[in-house]
Parts: sequence; C-alpha cells; structure tokens
Amino acid sequence: MKATRYRPIAVSAIAILLLSLLYQNLAREIIFNIIGFNRIIQPLSDFPYSCRRIYNEHLEACEDLWLDEQARQLFLACTGPTSRMNWNPDVRKFNVSGRRPGGARVSVLDIDEPGQDGLYGLRQLQVVGYKGSRNDGTLDTIGFDVERVGDGALRLWMVNMQPPGNETHQPVDAAKVGANVTVELFEVDRSRQSMVHVKTFVHDAIATPNKPAAVGEGAFLVTNDKSTKFGLRRRLDAVLGGGSVAYCNSTSCHIAADRGFAFPNGMIKGADGLYYVPNILTNKISVMQLGPDLMLKEVDVIRVGMPVDNLSLDADGDIWASGFPKALEMAASMLDPFNVSPKSTIWRIRKGVEGYEVRKMVEDRDAVAISGATTTVHDTLTGRLFIGGHDGLQHDLDFVDGRNTLNSLTEATRDRTLRPITTSEYSGE
Repeated sequence: MKATRYRPIAVSAIAILLLSLLYQNLAREIIFNIIGFNRIIQPLSDFPYSCRRIYNEHLEACEDLWLDEQARQLFLACTGPTSRMNWNPDVRKFNVSGRRPGGARVSVLDIDEPGQDGLYGLRQLQVVGYKGSRNDGTLDTIGFDVERVGDGALRLWMVNMQPPGNETHQPVDAAKVGANVTVELFEVDRSRQSMVHVKTFVHDAIATPNKPAAVGEGAFLVTNDKSTKFGLRRRLDAVLGGGSVAYCNSTSCHIAADRGFAFPNGMIKGADGLYYVPNILTNKISVMQLGPDLMLKEVDVIRVGMPVDNLSLDADGDIWASGFPKALEMAASMLDPFNVSPKSTIWRIRKGVEGYEVRKMVEDRDAVAISGATTTVHDTLTGRLFIGGHDGLQHDLDFVDGRNTLNSLTEATRDRTLRPITTSEYSGE
C-alpha cells in the first residue's frame, strides 16, 4: 500500500526533475549561445585582414552568394534592404507595393578585374522565360545553389518567395494565404549574360523554403525553416524547434527529415557528399547523409557556439559559416536594417581525421566593416573573403555595414605581415 501511495509522488518528482533539466538546457542554450550573454567579442583589428567596401545600388541586401573559382566570378542574389523591410513573409511583412521595382536580381562580378570604377565588371543576369505567379517576371530570392553541368554551363537552383496570385495572375492577399513559395531552376551559359528559366517546383513539401542544395541528376534538397506556414505551431517554433528538409526530383517531392531542427537554414553539400544543415535557433550544425531511400539521417553534429546562417564550401573542401554573436541584434536588423548594425563572426570548419576543427577567422565587435553577415565565401587562390548579408555585400574580407553598406560590397584581404589568428571553438560562457 505504501509503495502504491508514494508512486504518484515519485512520478511527479521525476517529471519535475526532467522538466527542470529541460528548462536548464533550454535556458542555457538561449542565454549563452543565442543571446550571447557574457560572450567576449573581438574587434576587427585583432585579425590579419585589411578591408574595403564597394558601393553600388545593385549590391543591396545580398543574402546569398556563390563563387565560381574556375571562371573567377562571384554570383550574388540581392533584393535591396527597403524591399526586404516591406516584403518579407518570414517576419510577417506583406507590403507588396514596397518591393524593389524589377524584383531581386542576380549580379555577377569578375573578381580579378576591378576595372577603373572598382566595380569588377558588375552586371546583372538577364532573366529569360520566367513569368512568375503574377505574370510580371519578377523574382523574390532568398537562398540559392549552383552546380556545374559541363562545357562551362551552370545550373542555378533558387528559392523564390513571391506575392501570391490566382489562376489568372490576379493579386491575392498574402497576409491570408502566405507567399507563393517555389524553387526555380535556371540555366546560365558560358557567356554569363543571362539565366534561362527551366522549371518551377511547387509542392506541399516546399512550405517555408530557405536554401536549396543540389543533389545531382536533376534533384535537390531544400530546408524549410519553419514547421508550418501559419498557425500556433509556427509561433511555438522558437521554443519547441521546428522545420524540415525536403527532397525533390523532376517528378516528386517529399520530406526527407523533420526531427531535431530549430530553424534549419543555409544548407550545403560538403566535399564528402554529406549535407550540412545549420540551425539558426541553436549553435548546432546537423551533419546528414542521404540514404538509398532518399531520406536524411543525422550522422554527426558540429557545435559552433553561436547561431550561424548560410554555409559555403571552398575549393579546399573547408566550410565557411557566418555567425551571429548577438543573435537578437540580427533579428532587430531584419525589421530595421538602416539603423541596426548587428555584429558578425566568420568561422571556418575543417574536417579532419579526429573530427571537425571549428576556427574563428574574423570578427567585428564594433561593426566597423562587417555587419549582418549571412554568407561568406573564400577564394582559395588569393585568400580573400567575400561576405554578403541582409544589408549589402562585402568584398575582400568583404563586408556589409548595416548603415553605410546598404548598397556596398566590402573586400577583405589577408595581411601576411600580421600574426595568423588561431582562436578555435568557443562558447562564450
């Protein structure tokens, strides 16, 4: 009888203990890794790079970029900060009339040919054969991936988040139905002058897409950074986690993984054939393997010590990540990019025999040159970094400053006379 009497008390005690442990772990994650409480952030002067900015209206809010080291060209998907302030369904911004005229554009730079104006031959790819949900031919890009398909041609996979339209291309209230989300496939020929539309991918599995990763043979994976488009569950993502990764080919799509995510974002395919998925609401990068059943399985975890956004792969097989040492600043900058300059940290992740080495390469405590960085690419030939973000693009230790680089690309070049930085992984606690 006594055992029966005390059993509910024991069960309650265990439940309280488990909830306490869960709360402690969640609080620890939020306070130290996401908010960055008590984190030591270094000034830019601590690092062996010199920096410069390149200003142009076509280098506004370049969230994602890709470097073709063979052709020595940098590709950038840019939307403009004013456009993002008005039309950004991720943060419930549905002012369609505030979009940039002509929509988002893909710009190209010849990184070894600065020219007399210092703009590296800046030009925009002409969009051919694309109409869109409202039949106006405009794009609203977020993340993209590029794969080579032979003879110098490129295949460009791009997340597109358009205002919705009905079957006759008439406007529909986005606040009620959400954005018209798709993944668009384009082909870019050797001339690098135009991008020809090939196919639009629409499916329930592509619900809140963020960034695709080409798989090969006409297939791709794409992160869904929220659990659902609407509703209470979406609002609880910040506490419970959420999101998924979808697999698509030319005939079908399905959810390939939907557990263990917390705002999965800028995934890439690594040199080892594995897929690396950062989670914005944690300090975790999920390392995943695509099986014969076309489902993803987590095989490893990388802890960076802070949230990171898009990942990129360099020619040496190293992964570069743009981190948010003060993530709440980044969230604020999405609502007010002209007045909020979030701090940024650039990481290099190198796979070794004994695991992954995570090394801090650049940090800008005072947002002098780097602010709101979302993507960093590394040119292994010259050692330069190109950094893009919500506010602009930065080149050669390319920086984007939330106030001054709303229309800029910053370039950061390694100074060989300075001592290399050897700071490795830290948590900030």
